[in-house]
Amino acid sequence: MVARGFKTKKTMAIAVLLPTITNPIYASFIHTVEYLAHENNYQVILFSYDHENILSNFDYLTDLYDRMVDGIIICGIPPLPAPNHTKKAKQIMQAFREKKTPFIFYNEEEQFSVFLDTFDIPKNDSNFMLLKIDREQAVYEAVKHLIHTGHTRIGFIGEGVVNTYPQNIPYHKKLAGYKKALLEAGIPFSSELLVTGTDGYQGGADCFSHLSSLEDPPTAYVGTGDTISLGIVSAAIKAGFSIPDQIAVIGFDNIQEASFWNPKLSTISVPIYEIAKAAFTNLLLLMGGGAIPFTIKSFDTQLILRESSH
Repeated sequence: MVARGFKTKKTMAIAVLLPTITNPIYASFIHTVEYLAHENNYQVILFSYDHENILSNFDYLTDLYDRMVDGIIICGIPPLPAPNHTKKAKQIMQAFREKKTPFIFYNEEEQFSVFLDTFDIPKNDSNFMLLKIDREQAVYEAVKHLIHTGHTRIGFIGEGVVNTYPQNIPYHKKLAGYKKALLEAGIPFSSELLVTGTDGYQGGADCFSHLSSLEDPPTAYVGTGDTISLGIVSAAIKAGFSIPDQIAVIGFDNIQEASFWNPKLSTISVPIYEIAKAAFTNLLLLMGGGAIPFTIKSFDTQLILRESSH
């Protein structure tokens, strides 16, 4: 592999940048990329974002440039430096562009645009590609289903970073879908039904504890991720509620645990294998000097109804 890399002036290494490596949906993503990379004799360098030290995220890019990686996949968007600290990061990105290093993004179109604008990258640069899903439509369909089955008090549970732009764009897309379904059904929006918890099962349990103590608590919950939704399910059962007869829950992602939980979690299925496969195969094409017929590709989600909702 060393000789092959020398002959082609390639390092046979790619990088994958992730918001976190603890969320199962990203674990599935990286597993697929690593498998495909191995099949094509590539090594994968993995980085997760540092939300405390923003500049360190772009030190990663310096490191990756020094390692001469052949391509980069970015999930979500790293915290962006303040305008007075972007000079170094822009220099790094310009160096990558001069080398024609391809970048594949899996995030929201607005996040993609913010990244390109921050680093003065033209939107028609064919070495920058976006893969995305319609989070707003996905949650709209889930809430519409809950309304159709008789629920009018529906809690919306957010996980992770929801206050920091542009990291919070996916959250607000999902929230927009929630509000759209309520508006369409003539159900007044109530901000008291919006709660944010930490990532993971305990975050969901804490959110359920808060909302279930309201004078008029929700009879259904939509979580922005499966782990937080599974925490809601566990907390509701522990509190003596029957699922789905008294409490309905729908998650987001369709991680493996969702279909093995008791009860099995209804959720919005994200085609993460297909997205990860597209990320690597298009990166491979661009690294080989090929061209792609588009810079933005959308993937469909699917509402999967299981035992946690009617």
